[in-house]
Amino acid sequence: MKMKTLALASIAAFGLVSAAAQADTVTVNGGTVHFKGQVVSAACAVDAGSVDQTVQLGQVKTSTLTAANNTSSPVGFNIQLDDCDATATQASIIWNGTQGGATNILALQSSSAGGATNVGIQVLDKAGKPVVFDGATASTGSTLSTGTNTLPFQARYISLAGKATAGTANADATFKVQYQ
Repeated sequence: MKMKTLALASIAAFGLVSAAAQADTVTVNGGTVHFKGQVVSAACAVDAGSVDQTVQLGQVKTSTLTAANNTSSPVGFNIQLDDCDATATQASIIWNGTQGGATNILALQSSSAGGATNVGIQVLDKAGKPVVFDGATASTGSTLSTGTNTLPFQARYISLAGKATAGTANADATFKVQYQ
């Protein structure tokens, strides 16, 4: 009899503890998740990792950019095309951005204080040719194969007129894929 009473008391106590634990549950607002994408009718789909990527150019000393057309070491990056089919044989990239002194130089974002001067960013295609940031001129084309394709590019700083001054040196460009 004592065992039954002890067992029932234990079960009742566990039930009270369980109910007390449930009473401590708290829910708070967390935030918003943005889902972005696009459904396309094209030979390939641009890989999600290539859509909004950041290319880290790192720190470059002003002594590297002392005269017009001096450049930093290039940093490689890729635009990946996925799920390619046989409807196109070649892909090129059309770049658009604010030009900085020449059509093949991307202007830095203006900042009220602390921005580098006399410097822009140059992007080179797979042939080592500077791309044009006019929204119309295509880069050197790449032959497509079925499946995944990688289009290689390089970015570097380029001094404009005279010595570059130190400061933040960021820029943005957009791209479109042209299939042939």
